[in-house]
Amino acid sequence: MKNTIRIVILVIAMGCLILGYYYYLSHRNTTTEDNEATTETTELQKVLEKDFSTEYPETPRSVVKWYNRIISLYYEETTKDEQVDSLCDQAMMLMDADLLQYNPRDTYIASVKADIQDYKNREKKIVTIEVCSTSDVEYKDRDDGDYAYVLVYYFIKEGSNFQKTYQKFALRKDDGGKWKIIAMQLTDADGNALPTAN
Repeated sequence: MKNTIRIVILVIAMGCLILGYYYYLSHRNTTTEDNEATTETTELQKVLEKDFSTEYPETPRSVVKWYNRIISLYYEETTKDEQVDSLCDQAMMLMDADLLQYNPRDTYIASVKADIQDYKNREKKIVTIEVCSTSDVEYKDRDDGDYAYVLVYYFIKEGSNFQKTYQKFALRKDDGGKWKIIAMQLTDADGNALPTAN
């Protein structure tokens, strides 16, 4: 009789453990997904709430880092269409007046949205973005102003393939002393311009 009671208690205890573990597993996935969504939303909120008119990045490298934070959010599946418009507005705050002249807001937003759609169609995703170190930023004085050049490395997944690309950002200091992006160019790993196709 004692053995039967012990077996029954053991079976009940094992059943409770199994049910408790199942409950834990089923709710753990939901919590993880909620936390990931909150993290993405938080990064989006940080970028959208950044006021570049009062808190502008001080160095060419920090301008490029902010720009890349913005563009990485373009391609997030959770980013909504109207949020892309606001992200584009933020990116344009980092651009030189000459670049903005050739890329009016509507044109720039249409171009970004076409690029986002291309990324979706090709199952493309930015895996890593690395901005060169502060010591690798090149500075040059020219007749039309002070320039800085910042090299950025992108590791991109397309389908099941991976590729590396490099882009050199040219920035010019404006009349207010702020570094603004004036141009971007695809390069090799050393920052040399890639030949253009004819």
